[in-house]
Amino acid sequence: MGVVTGLLFFPITAPVHAFRCVLERLYEEAEAVLRDEGRAFAELIDLSMRHNNGQLTDAEYAEQETEMLERLNSIRDYRNELLTVGADDEEEVW
Repeated sequence: MGVVTGLLFFPITAPVHAFRCVLERLYEEAEAVLRDEGRAFAELIDLSMRHNNGQLTDAEYAEQETEMLERLNSIRDYRNELLTVGADDEEEVW
């Protein structure tokens, strides 16, 4: 795109570009929250405390605990996958 064309279309392309940047940032933040092992572990502890205080029944606790443990396992699998891919890339360099 030339300079003149870029200037002419700037009022249209600038908001689109800004909106895209905002969406990408929101996506990255959502991924970070979903992949935060410490946060998931804290939620599991909170779940256990609510069960011990009688706020959750045994069935509710078992169901939610299963979901949280699956989430923790997926986070750890994802992290291990990233570490494995990173190690493979380093071996290719050497």
